Amino acid sequence: MKVSDKTSGARTAPGVSASAPASGAQAASTPAVSAAPTIQGDALSVSSGAQFIAVAMAELDKIPDIRTDKVEAIKAQMDSDAYHPDGDAVADSLVQEYTPMASADGVS
Repeated sequence: MKVSDKTSGARTAPGVSASAPASGAQAASTPAVSAAPTIQGDALSVSSGAQFIAVAMAELDKIPDIRTDKVEAIKAQMDSDAYHPDGDAVADSLVQEYTPMASADGVS
């Protein structure tokens, strides 16, 4: 087997010259590479309408889902047998709330 120090036929990476002699240890360890492109960050722009909605949602988050003062008042009335809601009014309200046609026509 014959060993030669010629580099003919050897493959090189793009941007690296096989015929350029290495001058110093740093040149031998780092290939010739052009400057890296500058990476720019992303930008975000929010409309005034979206900002308003975000503020409104933040304010709504401060309001509790359950109004404990109302619940406690009704519980107290139920415990003392003083809570007697009007069944017809409750039924009418449920129909109006969950039936789009009834609330649009004003049917009661």
